[in-house]
Order: sequence, then C-alpha cells, then structure tokens
Amino acid sequence: MSEDDLWRYALGRWQQRAFERCCLKLQDDFNVPVSLLLTGLWLADSGKQPDAAVGRRLAALAEQFEQDYLRPLRGVRRQAATDTRFPEFQRQVQQVELEGERWLLQALEAQCGNLLPAAGEVNPLGWLLVLIPEMAQCQGLQADLSELLSL
Repeated sequence: MSEDDLWRYALGRWQQRAFERCCLKLQDDFNVPVSLLLTGLWLADSGKQPDAAVGRRLAALAEQFEQDYLRPLRGVRRQAATDTRFPEFQRQVQQVELEGERWLLQALEAQCGNLLPAAGEVNPLGWLLVLIPEMAQCQGLQADLSELLSL
C-alpha cells in the first residue's frame, strides 16, 4: 500500500454525492469519524482481513484527532459559513480542515501496513464492526451504515 492509496480512495468515494451525504449524516448524527468509514471500506476493498487490535488502534487515533482538531475546526468553519462578511476566512478554514482529514487518513493508512490479506472477499461490514463497535447496539447507526454500504 502506498502512502496516497487511502487518500485517493477517499477522494474517489467523496465524488459520489449520495456517499458524501450518508457519511456526513453518520458524522453529525452519531459522531462517527468519516475517516474510519473510509478506512474500513478501503481495507475491505483492498482485501485486508479484519483485525480487532488494529481496529482499536485506528479508532483511538481517529477519535483523538477528531476530538482535538477536526471537530473544533468543523465548528469554526460552520460558524464562519453563517457570516457572509468573511468568505475568504471560511474558505481557508475549510482548507485547513481538509488538510487535517488528509493527514489523518495518511496516519491511519500507516497503521495498516502489516495487515494480512484475507483468504477471500472481505465484507466491509466486518471492518466497520471492528472500527465502530457501537453499531452492534444502535439500530439507527446500523440502518445508516447499511445505506452507506449499499452505495
């Protein structure tokens, strides 16, 4: 896996508007880091065997980075969007947020270098259960993740 593989995968998936909307709904309604959704789908598409220990490390890294950096930036960007006096400020905050997302995806990918290939096709639900274990107890989250998987 090269450094840019996950980032390119994310950019490709993000071009699908329905996919983008579904990810943002999961982020806003359930605090699910979009980076984890993208990573789980990318790992499944890459044929990597789900690994609970790696999944916990990925989830911890994503959650900490989201909490410390991306959620505050997202809040500033959303607040700036309501103030039409400073469109350039909003654009620059959005660029910083996007760069943070790119950095996080690269950091997550770096944690995946030693994953074993699966014997067969990998069901993305396996990775999503490892990365987002709370989906096992939340029907709303399950429904939205099922919608995402159908895209």
